Amino acid sequence: MTVIESNRNFMKSGFNSSEKHAKSDQDKGLPAPSLQVSPKSGNEIISLPPLVDVNMNLSEAMLQRRSLRKYDKSAMSLAELSFILETSCKVQKVLGDNIASFRPAPSGGARHPFETYIVVQNVEGLSSGSYHYLPLSHQLEKLSVNIDEKEIIASVNGQKFVSGANVIFYFAVIPYRAEWRYSDKSHKVMLLDLGHLGQNVCLAAEAVAAGACPIASYDQDISDNLFELDGENAYISYIIPVGKNS
Repeated sequence: MTVIESNRNFMKSGFNSSEKHAKSDQDKGLPAPSLQVSPKSGNEIISLPPLVDVNMNLSEAMLQRRSLRKYDKSAMSLAELSFILETSCKVQKVLGDNIASFRPAPSGGARHPFETYIVVQNVEGLSSGSYHYLPLSHQLEKLSVNIDEKEIIASVNGQKFVSGANVIFYFAVIPYRAEWRYSDKSHKVMLLDLGHLGQNVCLAAEAVAAGACPIASYDQDISDNLFELDGENAYISYIIPVGKNS
């Protein structure tokens, strides 16, 4: 079987009730994994401002959305960054003991098997550096103040336009969060979930007079190393630079 044939079979796989699937850890009665990677002891935690009104309706945001690679030099406000995070990633409600979480973007089984990391380059009220978003409390965990522009560009295989973005979103998949419920059928669901999430980010960016450009071409090891991810239990799967649109 060729790689293309294997990929096609994977994409055609679903939840056919006539097929037998591996018993999941949920079926076995094992506890659900955490809905959020816990911040590291000693790291600074920054609370984000509450949701703000924007001067754009949904139809305008949907019709005007385009992948944007040229950004102006104005700073993004902390409230605008907060808006994008809240309307895409924030946990609004938790059911049971980590059984499910409700967020603005849909997810198979409400598992949301991703973690949000960002590189801030030009946001008012935030120093440049890398951060981890805490969706349960709507806060940012500061990871590092050191940004190597060459390393950021290398993480997206030389796409230099990212250096002009106000903020770069790096979405990491946490496989077990979905595998706990869906076992061997969870991985296609994860890809669908990231697509839902990315669309919310793109529309939210439009609403705050910015633009986004989802990126599929990236270097796995460099991207993972930016946030000290092990590449197995957590790994980057989607990158979206966002910048102000003149």
